[in-house]
Amino acid sequence: MRYKRFQKLQSLFKKKSSVGEQSDTKIEESQVDFPIDRTDYFFDHALVFYCEENDIPSEKISQSDMQEISKRAAFHLSIFVAWLGKHDFLNPQSDGFNLEDAQKLKNEKITGTDYLFKHLDEKLYSTDISDILLPFISDFYEDYMDFCYTVLVDDVAKTEFDWKIYHLVEDDINEMFSQYSALIR
Repeated sequence: MRYKRFQKLQSLFKKKSSVGEQSDTKIEESQVDFPIDRTDYFFDHALVFYCEENDIPSEKISQSDMQEISKRAAFHLSIFVAWLGKHDFLNPQSDGFNLEDAQKLKNEKITGTDYLFKHLDEKLYSTDISDILLPFISDFYEDYMDFCYTVLVDDVAKTEFDWKIYHLVEDDINEMFSQYSALIR
């Protein structure tokens, strides 16, 4: 199975999505400041599920509903931002870096979503992460996004950040990072 890497995350969700493959997310290391991911990529999908779940027409959703939908759309990226923070891979020279909240994130006092919304404008750019991590992200994040878009997209669009889910995914990311680190030594 192509997505063997994410078995713990996949075990939390039941069905394969009916949504087709998304465009290639391959990251080129030579780019200076490029977007890695954005929460709005999942927003429309999260909106549809939220409206269906709550029996609300999209034109009648409130500001509070919009915030909830945005949090759900951010799930996949929030998990990764939390991993970056917990492993000291957020770039302290980045405009979005906040030492106090990065420490809170590392200690699980705030969520990946909190940090992403408050400091990164719901987007993750190459300049927001440590330079040593760019080659790893180039390989890893393409697989991660492909997995989220093709296998979990329906469930991801219904889910908010949760530290329990994070810890399951963290094991997978740590294993992949260890394999990557062993290859470059």
